[in-house]
Amino acid sequence: MTKLFRESPPIDILTIMLSEIGFTGITDTKIFSIEDIKYDTIDAWAPILEPYYLPCKAKRYFDVIDPRRIITLLRHLLPFHGFKLQSYERHYQGKKRTVYQIHPATPRMLAQGEEIRVLFL
Repeated sequence: MTKLFRESPPIDILTIMLSEIGFTGITDTKIFSIEDIKYDTIDAWAPILEPYYLPCKAKRYFDVIDPRRIITLLRHLLPFHGFKLQSYERHYQGKKRTVYQIHPATPRMLAQGEEIRVLFL
């Protein structure tokens, strides 16, 4: 548990949030920028997510939700479920832009019950 949440948000809420803002799911690895986020669907997922935040943090992050706040919320939620939001700077049409991509927190996600064997030589 972090200092942001009362309890860990379930993966269902993250999946709803991602589908509403334009992703196919948590494993969608497309590169996107702030301009690509659909934030007109906030009413569908924000009231469900807000009760998981501590009251002082909810006031800060849910008072005015814009695309930058959505990126921040994604950065908060993804690590609970084994993912992270990676940011890159790209030049596009003469302007520097920040683009984002969802990655697994570990380089290779392990399947359930997969055995890990380490050999020392």
